[in-house]
Amino acid sequence: MKKTVFIAAILMVTAFASHAQIRISADVIFGRRAPNPTEMNAMRAEEMKYPNVARAMHNVEEAINLLHSAPSIFGGHKGDAEASLRKSLISLRKALYYRLYQDRR
Repeated sequence: MKKTVFIAAILMVTAFASHAQIRISADVIFGRRAPNPTEMNAMRAEEMKYPNVARAMHNVEEAINLLHSAPSIFGGHKGDAEASLRKSLISLRKALYYRLYQDRR
């Protein structure tokens, strides 16, 4: 009897987990915290489905890092460009992870 209940409980949890929608926190999308392992797996899966968007995100991240390490002798324009790139990165993340929610409906 106990074995049957245990197996039924495992099947119920498995069924629930397969239909559960994975959420990626806004804090992750806005870069305020690192993703947890579940979010990271979901993000990697979406990046594999849409490699061009993922490549664009990585290129923007690289551009931000390059700008950040450049000298600050551009009359504030470097900072403006860096801020614009950060907004672009957030928009790309929103676009990619929007698909995560749409594809699971």
